[in-house]
Amino acid sequence: MYPRDNIFSIYNMIGKRTPFLVKRCVPGLGSSSSEERMYDPNRDRTFLVETVEPKGKYGKAYGKCFFDGKADDSYRKKYYPDLIDEEIPCAGCGAWVLIDVPGVDLNDIFPPKKADYIMKSGKYKGKTIKEIYTIDAKYIYWQMDNNRYFKIDFHSLLNIPQDATNAEEIIKSERERIFPKSTVDDKITFGKYKGKTYREIFDIDPQYIDWLLHTDRKKGVDINSFISMINK
Repeated sequence: MYPRDNIFSIYNMIGKRTPFLVKRCVPGLGSSSSEERMYDPNRDRTFLVETVEPKGKYGKAYGKCFFDGKADDSYRKKYYPDLIDEEIPCAGCGAWVLIDVPGVDLNDIFPPKKADYIMKSGKYKGKTIKEIYTIDAKYIYWQMDNNRYFKIDFHSLLNIPQDATNAEEIIKSERERIFPKSTVDDKITFGKYKGKTYREIFDIDPQYIDWLLHTDRKKGVDINSFISMINK
């Protein structure tokens, strides 16, 4: 489930609990343009899975259909009229995301992974979080950024005492160490000015820098150094 999978894998991942709410994020079945929309239970088409009958890796799943948070079975009746007993179409296909397990705190199902947790899938299968962090820390952050249920116990990973009052600052500083922000003297790695420093670009095309600072790319730059350059 990284972060999308079929209903049966999700069912096993959450400890075979029912009911659980899912959405299939592909065109025509609740396509999501953002993570916020992807996990919004009141947007697009969702299914409340009430019964799962596994058969090998797959099987059949049954439950209620909703659209924009309201009960609506017109989609299933129109495109899958032969299904009976509220069977969920394409339950074994990919791209399903888990939205909620009613009555259960998802933090109990997906607790933060400690440093000695062994990865069960992916390119680092069989290695612990600590081992992976040592050789490829960015992979750990990538997992967290792309899977809301992949969480890390940084107290364990970074040896932060549980009673530390500055834990959040330590964790933030560690992320900034792994992903240092670009300064004005760093070379740009994209676009028409690829290979030039931000300072060089500012001298020839200040409007480009202004555009840059008004896009999501500004998250990766040292804003103070850019402001200082502009003010000069």
